[in-house]
Amino acid sequence: MCLTFNEARRKLKEFAKDTSRIKFTKHAKERMKERDISTKQILCCFEHGDITEGPYPNTRGDCQLNVSVRTAGEYITTSVAIKESENGDFSVVVTTFKE
Repeated sequence: MCLTFNEARRKLKEFAKDTSRIKFTKHAKERMKERDISTKQILCCFEHGDITEGPYPNTRGDCQLNVSVRTAGEYITTSVAIKESENGDFSVVVTTFKE
């Protein structure tokens, strides 16, 4: 079952406070480098961003959403999957881009 909008917003803020719970896919790291997007900008998305799409269940059964924020003079969108595990929830940055 996927999170509600408010639950997802709360989780993102929790992840921003405990960055060990944020993972990056290889694809996301490549896009960050290609598009000159910093980890700090991604954290800003988690902490201050607006959910612009989702949350919805993705094909893997995780809860996925897009978060957008204006940071460092640019609009950044980050696609995030929230996963549940025995050790607690964590997030995976799937991709990111500038608008």
